[in-house]
Amino acid sequence: MKPNTPKILCVDDDPLNLKLLDELLASNDYEVIKAKDGEAALKAIRENAVDLVLLDVMMPKIDGFEVCRRIKEDERLRNIPVVMITALAAKENRIKGIEMGAEDFISKPIDPGEILARVRMLLKMKRMNDRLNHAYEAINSITTFGAASIRSFDPLNFVER
Repeated sequence: MKPNTPKILCVDDDPLNLKLLDELLASNDYEVIKAKDGEAALKAIRENAVDLVLLDVMMPKIDGFEVCRRIKEDERLRNIPVVMITALAAKENRIKGIEMGAEDFISKPIDPGEILARVRMLLKMKRMNDRLNHAYEAINSITTFGAASIRSFDPLNFVER
């Protein structure tokens, strides 16, 4: 894989769904990290520089809603887009997902074209958000340096060089 290849974490307790997502994304030049449940997903996202999460909702142990909530609560992870993939059609479930912080929903059975289109769009948004955050940090650093320089400046003891 190329060094700037986007990493996508796919989380599903069904091995067939994971295989389908892996084949679809890998064949489109994405690096795929797979997790079979919520616990494995949280471990994988902390150990890898993940760019996007495709997250099944109904899983044993920790469901997708809770995984999403934990990702969005973590300051280091909250800017990673989360797409919930679900067979649940009820509006209440979509509302709950939005409340947990999910950026998007995809209904099962998945459509490969829809997955790829949403992945491309969300990765583009993440790149722009990352650039904006980097610019903010640079400006903040310059401002801090300037403020420290002004505080340390003593006009009575200034020596021009």
